[in-house]
Amino acid sequence: MHLSCIIFSLLIGISTFTYGIELDYDGWLQLRLWHALNDEPVPNFVERGNVTITSVRSGASVVGQSGLLQSQINQLKELAKTDGKYRLKAVARTSSGSETTFLTSVPACYLLGSDLEDTLTVWLDSAAEPIAVSLSAFGPCVLDSPFTNMWTTSVIVKYPDSGPTPDTATYIQKLEREREARERGETKDNRSFLAKYWMYIVPALIFVLLTSATNPEAAGGGGGSGQRQ
Repeated sequence: MHLSCIIFSLLIGISTFTYGIELDYDGWLQLRLWHALNDEPVPNFVERGNVTITSVRSGASVVGQSGLLQSQINQLKELAKTDGKYRLKAVARTSSGSETTFLTSVPACYLLGSDLEDTLTVWLDSAAEPIAVSLSAFGPCVLDSPFTNMWTTSVIVKYPDSGPTPDTATYIQKLEREREARERGETKDNRSFLAKYWMYIVPALIFVLLTSATNPEAAGGGGGSGQRQ
């Protein structure tokens, strides 16, 4: 029973520690956005705007972006005609001073179909450091000009899940049942005969072999019964 209590305390402590990491920390995050409207292997990035996540815990954010010029809308339409990808670069800077660059993309025709409405998802680790940035647009896929030249961007902040709560009560009950079964002798041993008693068989075989090797005359003495002439 003492062992069960220790295991229960450890599981509760680990769960509390993980939960505390997710809720206690807060900070800000800045994203500078650059996009490429060309279809060449090397993207030609130009500045699109910036996003400031004022609280990584609540996900509150402020978005500042410039609208597309008509020439840029035409480039986006050309990308869509060739099934090209609209490419985005996000340079993330955190309140701790670290800076990381992320690349993401979405089919250009989906941006046209959504009238430049997209979603930027920022994934954070348990220390509130960004580990991924992804762009999505839900279309439909069209080749026509959008109704507006202004971006409508939603920002979503994702945290690591703390995981399912451990079912400590069931686990402790299982340990108790196994202990009681061992005390009553109800636990069946399905091992083979050799697996059960090898520690007795092996020493006996070694003893027989050693005895035969050290006394060879005794082993062969019973066969000398012939008569001498």
